[in-house]
Amino acid sequence: MNINSVELSGNVTRDPDLQVTKNGTLVLKFGIAVGERSRDGKDYTNFFDCIIWGKYGETMQRYLQKGQKVALVGALHYSSWSDPKTGYKRSKVEVYVRGIDTMGPPPARDAADYASGQQLPIAAAPPQVPAELYDEEIPF
Repeated sequence: MNINSVELSGNVTRDPDLQVTKNGTLVLKFGIAVGERSRDGKDYTNFFDCIIWGKYGETMQRYLQKGQKVALVGALHYSSWSDPKTGYKRSKVEVYVRGIDTMGPPPARDAADYASGQQLPIAAAPPQVPAELYDEEIPF
């Protein structure tokens, strides 16, 4: 059995770009930056191109913006092609997003959205864990 699953959290690096393919499929493209600290204490940033297909992408375009913190689940997709200008073979790995959660405030809406009374979907708050479930003497 093969498994192709990735979970990432980071910041959106560019405003999402909603496009339509030749056959009419919606595709939302954006990038995220994921910070990492190495064993020697140096900080690194990894950049990932992300794609959301279909109506889900159209919906998420309204709620994602550059700089926003997100967590996503998806699958890695490899593609390769020949560069028409140089003839060199090029390749890339993208994240095909299956689910995404915004971890910060939603983007500011324009006055027309507020005037129309349009409601933004609100993510459910994480469940509150009762204080008595925490063990104050955990050895690690």
